[in-house]
Amino acid sequence: MKKILGLDLGTNSIGWAVVNVDDNNAPCGISAAGSRIIPMGEDALSNFNSGKTSKNSP
Repeated sequence: MKKILGLDLGTNSIGWAVVNVDDNNAPCGISAAGSRIIPMGEDALSNFNSGKTSKNSP
């Protein structure tokens, strides 16, 4: 059985899943999954909507 890592990269989030596949590459289960939401403050959102560059801070 193989495992495949799937990623969903968005503008404010990153999602992931590890999927088990059989010998015919048919999915047969999810081992793990999760997401990370990157918060964006009102000032950064305003800059983003107006086309100005913004930077996420830790």
